[in-house]
Amino acid sequence: MNNESVLNRIKNIIEEHSLTNSEFAHKIGVPKSTISHLLSERNKPSLDLIKKISENFNEISTDYLIFGDTLSKNHQIEAPGGLFSEVNKDNTKESVKESNNRVKSIIIIYENNKFEQIDKL
Repeated sequence: MNNESVLNRIKNIIEEHSLTNSEFAHKIGVPKSTISHLLSERNKPSLDLIKKISENFNEISTDYLIFGDTLSKNHQIEAPGGLFSEVNKDNTKESVKESNNRVKSIIIIYENNKFEQIDKL
């Protein structure tokens, strides 16, 4: 995850809604210091913070905050049917290698709910 991009999107939300940093913190239910440390780049945004922003701003999805995707919450891509809906599908290591699928990014979620996105693989 590019933390600068996430931070810029959070700054844009604050600006577009004409909120002070204190008002933004109050709206999403976090201490003012959390927003202060985030905006000063002392701390990185946590998944919990991103979730709170998305829950308190109806038009903002977590996908937008993390990846910059512009899909609204009402138009998010839904996961296909059940996890094991294709029981007989060949998912061996060799079949996956042959599919030419390449990993675009990896998201690592730490125990403290902080996360990191790795795009350069």
